[in-house]
Amino acid sequence: MIRLMEKDLIDPETEAHFFYHKSLKSITGEHDHDFFELFLITEGNVYHIINGTRELITEGSLVFIRPDDVHYYEKHGIKDCQLLNLAFPKVTLEALYQYLGKGFYIEKLLNSKTPPYTILSRIEINQMISRFQMLATIPNELKQEKKTELRALLAEIFINYYSERHQDIQSSIPEWLENLNQDMKKTENFIAGLPRLHELSSKSPEYLCRMIKKYYEKTPTQWVNDFRLNYAVNLMTYTDDDILVVCLDSGFENLSHFYHLFKKKFHVSPSKYRKLNRKVAIPE
Repeated sequence: MIRLMEKDLIDPETEAHFFYHKSLKSITGEHDHDFFELFLITEGNVYHIINGTRELITEGSLVFIRPDDVHYYEKHGIKDCQLLNLAFPKVTLEALYQYLGKGFYIEKLLNSKTPPYTILSRIEINQMISRFQMLATIPNELKQEKKTELRALLAEIFINYYSERHQDIQSSIPEWLENLNQDMKKTENFIAGLPRLHELSSKSPEYLCRMIKKYYEKTPTQWVNDFRLNYAVNLMTYTDDDILVVCLDSGFENLSHFYHLFKKKFHVSPSKYRKLNRKVAIPE
């Protein structure tokens, strides 16, 4: 078994090491380490052998690995998988805990028998990929800027996905609303917009609005626009379509409104996102 060491992997000035593995071939075999790790399965499924237990983890799984957890991966079926990996030292988590305060129950994360994990939606996966791609654009000499961005990302991840409140919300989403969530991920539904949302839900607009706000912290309009923006990002990444075409094909009727929402969500304009996305070569 290999033991990975912080001093060999993590730059002390940035306090992090991140990597986008496009294949299991580039991943270390059975190992443990003296630092923390988060990994996100962005595509495919994989067997994760952790502390002697073999489990199948699926696309969207975000897993928090603690120091001394022993783990490795095995291929599932014929399709390879892809994953984002973020390693960071104990000092970073300690600083994060000091910032978040005692209302963040870190002991539960550190002392659970198996590593804590949660499942991200396709939209959330793409948002995470986008954040990592933006990190990759920060010049290596700007170490303090990169450290700040990485700490901000970690804070968001732990607050959004590992807080007590998030776990409570995730476990209590009504089945009909989760089914609606899956239906609204379909292109023909989110393009049709709010009328289709109300048609599929069979709930009163007032009740539906309350439930979406309660469980997703968005208005129905914001919820629908999230699905549209995720689709737009894929079109920007994988096609040469003009931005106006992307805007219209995603369900937006106003180009300036599309630009405003896109920049608000992804922190750059559509044109700059496309330029950055095509320039950045994620190491394999």
